[in-house]
Amino acid sequence: MYINGIGCISPQPTFNNQVFLEEIKEYNTNRIYCVDTDYSKFFDVTALRRMSRIVKYGTAAGLIALNDAGIKTPDAISTGTGYGLLELSQRFLRDFISTNEGVVSPTSFIQSTHNTVSSNIALLTACHGHNNTFSQKWFSLESALYDAQFLLKEGKQNVLVGTYEEIGEFNYASLMQTNDLQAEPCSNLAMFSQNNDGVIVGEGAAYFLMAHEQNTTTYCKLKAFKTAHNNENIEILLQEFLAKNNLRNSDVDVVMNGMNGDKSNDAVFNTINKNLFEDATQLAYKHLCGEHMTAVSFAIYAIAQIFKQQQIPSTLVLKNAERESNVILLHNKYKSYHSFFIFEKCLNIVL
Repeated sequence: MYINGIGCISPQPTFNNQVFLEEIKEYNTNRIYCVDTDYSKFFDVTALRRMSRIVKYGTAAGLIALNDAGIKTPDAISTGTGYGLLELSQRFLRDFISTNEGVVSPTSFIQSTHNTVSSNIALLTACHGHNNTFSQKWFSLESALYDAQFLLKEGKQNVLVGTYEEIGEFNYASLMQTNDLQAEPCSNLAMFSQNNDGVIVGEGAAYFLMAHEQNTTTYCKLKAFKTAHNNENIEILLQEFLAKNNLRNSDVDVVMNGMNGDKSNDAVFNTINKNLFEDATQLAYKHLCGEHMTAVSFAIYAIAQIFKQQQIPSTLVLKNAERESNVILLHNKYKSYHSFFIFEKCLNIVL
């Protein structure tokens, strides 16, 4: 599969694809929110007033990706989200209870289903084709990519694939109760040097126009990906994954690591990189977007930009091996959820 267009709205100013992590936002908290853009560029004022914040930035990310690829109507849409529109569901239930099960505005209920964002994109782009939304926790994006892979094999020319998440009071409180968040405020930019317990939670949306063939808008090729729900034998699984795709450890030029600042989560990356990828450039990304169920989509956005811009912003670099970025391995992880991706440079990328 080829990535022919991208759109990303995150806690960093990523909505303009012509600029790649030039301005970096620092936060001193355990939750970081999206940097919003001017949504009136995408929606009329009447519709904008009825849209929740997550519907705005989720839908806008999809439209940015389509515009970037020069596509007005995708053949299909496949979205992944962990929590979906949970905050809107909570809002509707709170209103319903506070009115003693009386009459309440239906807006929150109408917009609270997980497929609201992909449905909005379909309505705005006149896409009458396949439209799926997957909610498989930390494998939600990967499930959407599997769906896109099948669709492209069946003959679809392109599939819009993406994710969206928000920090709601409900999921924030849940993470606090389970001690998954950092207890004390910490700079996101110093996250990897603090040796902390817990993570900084984030939010965001990212969409990618996946196609069967490359063209003048292509960023890179997604050669293969794999999921694993197991903390044992990860090195062996990773080496088998590379071998299956005719790659040796030494063929990997860059490794994008899914470190999140939690010392218990990050230890495996240090071991794997020392044993398998000592000579590769090491990158990380979750200090910029925070941890959430589909944070891996921010990494894919960053990798696509690395290939397109032919540069790696210093804010991503853990160790620079001064190697040309021809093959990039992405290893995402949260607790026992692992996913691996191989990206390759395309020869005819237009800068």
